[in-house]
Amino acid sequence: MSTTHFHTIVVGSGTAAYYAVDGLVRAGQQVAMVDERSFGGTCALRGCQPKKYLVSNAQAVAMASQLVGQGITAAPKTNWEALQSLKNQFLEGRSEADVRQWQKKGVTTFHGQAVMTDTDTIKVNDTHLHADHIVLATGALPKSSSIPGAEYIHDSEYFLNLPHLPKRLLFIGGGYISFEFAHIAIRAGAEEVILMHRSAKALKTFEQDGVEVLIEASKEAGIKMQFNRFPTKITPAGEHFIVHDSEGQTYATDCIIGATGRIPNVAVLEGDHGQVAHGTDGIEVTPYLQSTSNPKVYAIGDCAATGHMLAPVADYEGQIVVGNILGTNKTPIDYAVVPSVVFTIPAISSVGVTEKEAIEQGLSYRTNQGSTNKWPSSLRIGEHHGYYKVLIDTTNDHILGAHIVRHNAEEVINIFALAIKHRIKAHELAEFMWAYPTYTSDLKYMVR
Repeated sequence: MSTTHFHTIVVGSGTAAYYAVDGLVRAGQQVAMVDERSFGGTCALRGCQPKKYLVSNAQAVAMASQLVGQGITAAPKTNWEALQSLKNQFLEGRSEADVRQWQKKGVTTFHGQAVMTDTDTIKVNDTHLHADHIVLATGALPKSSSIPGAEYIHDSEYFLNLPHLPKRLLFIGGGYISFEFAHIAIRAGAEEVILMHRSAKALKTFEQDGVEVLIEASKEAGIKMQFNRFPTKITPAGEHFIVHDSEGQTYATDCIIGATGRIPNVAVLEGDHGQVAHGTDGIEVTPYLQSTSNPKVYAIGDCAATGHMLAPVADYEGQIVVGNILGTNKTPIDYAVVPSVVFTIPAISSVGVTEKEAIEQGLSYRTNQGSTNKWPSSLRIGEHHGYYKVLIDTTNDHILGAHIVRHNAEEVINIFALAIKHRIKAHELAEFMWAYPTYTSDLKYMVR
């Protein structure tokens, strides 16, 4: 069994790992990178990027469908097989190219399952790797179910790679993945799409007024919403499946996708030989992303107990951890401004505090809110569902929170995020000379 020493070992190869390894190598460190799956991580290979191929297709179909009879004579139809081919062209060879690129930069790559065998040691296959620092960027895994028939429940990766679109699909969960994939499926031509969620509220971190607008848009698109219920049993029935729910109702479907959340992947800590404190929320870290129990270890991305499982947060953590390893913990992590988006049709986006949080925090604020249905930017694309709510501090005119449901909400929310981060006042946004007419220029009506 061989042994090798590095300045830093990074376990994982996703977006958080990318920024960490790139920064450390640029600083002259000898770095090892380990992953048991294809190099590139969830976002690039099994999540954000391939998903956006399906989302973009759904958006194109939806926009044309909204204008049938108003300048469009017939709605287009998705060719699922051709769409999958397009997505797979993007993915073809990406992982292998990543490995070659890292090796060209001097990174030593290892493919295999990593397990900490000591406070500074990682075992991969038959090799022990020692390092001054270890960065864990192992991501997260889909939650599994233990109900009878759970083996018939598939995860999001399965949906992304479906060679043919089933006629009927049932999504379990009321979060990002279920909503996004349900909208993709219904726009791609599925005959029946059901979204089942165990509570009355979906997308709980978003402004609920906006979520209600999205739910109405989802229903109008043909998605069947089943709230306050959850599956209790699944039985096969020939070519399809019967899902039994907590209210005694049954559903016949051809494909079941479970999306009830993700849990931190901490398999690297099996046996606790690394003395790295962790719980159900992930690896416990300080504000510098350093393990609370083993100073040689840092954790970034979805495996860290920071409360954020978003790719931009992982990117940010990967950059921050470089400075803290090289500079002995100089920069604490700052999660004050984290924009988030659900890529439904229309999209729902959010940054800053919700009104409920503003009340709980005793903030002094005014609220600008309303429908965007009659705005020219909505009328010209036939969009029937749109909403905004902006919370503005009454003492200094700063933006406290912004919540948007409409076409291009995913882009406009970034402007609000910048405004919160750099303390741009509401009246300054209203008076700015935006390119017009654009969806960004519409925000001046949201902040007056």
